[in-house]
Amino acid sequence: MIEWFARKSINRLRRMLQAIRSNDFGIRFPEEKLHGPERELASEINEVITDFRQQLLRQERKYGQYEALINTIGTSLIVTDNVGNVRFMNRHAIDNLCGFRINHLSALESFHRELPSALRSLSPGQSRLLSVSTSSGKEMQLNVAMACYLVEGETTFLYSIENVDLLLLENEIEAQRKLVSVLTHEIMNSLSPIISLSDTLCNSHSTSPEETAMALQAIKRRSQGLLTFVENYRKLSKLAPPRLQWTVIGEIFEELKRLYPDPFMTYEISDSDIQLRIDRHQIVQVLINLVKNGIEACDEKPDIKVCAKADHPGRRFIMSVTDNGCGISHDAIDRIFVPFFTTKPGGSGIGLSLSRQIINFHGGSLEFLPSEKGTTFSVILPLVYRQ
Repeated sequence: MIEWFARKSINRLRRMLQAIRSNDFGIRFPEEKLHGPERELASEINEVITDFRQQLLRQERKYGQYEALINTIGTSLIVTDNVGNVRFMNRHAIDNLCGFRINHLSALESFHRELPSALRSLSPGQSRLLSVSTSSGKEMQLNVAMACYLVEGETTFLYSIENVDLLLLENEIEAQRKLVSVLTHEIMNSLSPIISLSDTLCNSHSTSPEETAMALQAIKRRSQGLLTFVENYRKLSKLAPPRLQWTVIGEIFEELKRLYPDPFMTYEISDSDIQLRIDRHQIVQVLINLVKNGIEACDEKPDIKVCAKADHPGRRFIMSVTDNGCGISHDAIDRIFVPFFTTKPGGSGIGLSLSRQIINFHGGSLEFLPSEKGTTFSVILPLVYRQ
């Protein structure tokens, strides 16, 4: 009897293990006709299988939620193993790269022949811009990036591919909307008093010569202000491309020190012997704009810190200007680079916009870090080593 019970129990346990191994959790051992220890064992096995089934359902629901979330992202995501076999692609990658799910990273050659090698050349955490021409002849800019992690001891790679052109188009439309808003505001501010004073002069028959002269002077001032505004707009729209030459970075800051030798200026320049391929005149103008803005932002005694350092791993050269002013208000943060937007009385509102254009033409970026007390503007330029 004991041998028979042991044989039956082992058989049930073996079937349970096979069901778990194959994720078949529909199996169930009937308990109705069993008694004693045999029934207790069958009941416990059924409970274990039920627990596994519920856990699997929870994981499937969670996986479905993650997959739905990943498929709503407007970036192509591809997961591969260490030899390029594709483990996962989100919907955006399928629709915008090949039109079908691929098995290996090399299949992306049908989209662009250099894309697979560009992805495989990335280091973990690195991103780069890639100009591609698709099979249909369409030119586009892609931002590609890679991250790696371990799954059960195996290195897994996550590649992201983003169409920068779409993002640039959205940003351009938003920038144009803000620019039109500022242009309209400035032009109306100038034209409204001109029209009002003109109407007064045209319709009044008792205006004294003195009043007429004052009105004409006001019209002249507003007209000159409008002319200056238009000239500033021409500066923005006709910015000359940079004339790139190898320039020792220390010479840039020696010139800035001669212009701003004030005791409230602090200079921290490392790697001053590095040479950058830049337009020296334009870069000095950007630094002058940032220092001037920093000084004007300080209500009390100014304390301006100018720093420069090379980020060799990131192949970047970073120049920053930090002030101790009142900072940038939350409402103005989104508009500080919009042409003609200014928070300073009498300001033209083109300094930061012009500076950003100059740095963009150099292949870099102009960024800022606001705080409750003071602001830091950073000029980030590509660090290209001279051969």
